[in-house]
Amino acid sequence: MDAISQEEREIRAARNQSLFRAVNEKLRSVETASEYTHGTFVVACECADLGCVQTLEIAPDEYLAVRANPRHFVVLSGHVYPEVERTVGQLDGYVVVEKLAAAGEIAEQMLGDG
Repeated sequence: MDAISQEEREIRAARNQSLFRAVNEKLRSVETASEYTHGTFVVACECADLGCVQTLEIAPDEYLAVRANPRHFVVLSGHVYPEVERTVGQLDGYVVVEKLAAAGEIAEQMLGDG
């Protein structure tokens, strides 16, 4: 039997993804000039894998739409962890996921703390 419970996996995933979200908020403030010339900016994949260092391009309005819900994260296709999240949208080159149960609660709390 797995030593880590489902709730522990959910909480760990939410914390990891919330850290990536915080990094992306910092990147967004730095990349404002690039956004005006290219129409998109680069953000880190917000998947639950702390080892992931991949990035994706996203339009500012799409990014803001994801950020409107504290349980939503932007991840690359193939970086979805269905045991702790569900896909709520799919756009060009990335997927929007929603954290579930305890993971969703943690994501909301961490956004409020940031």
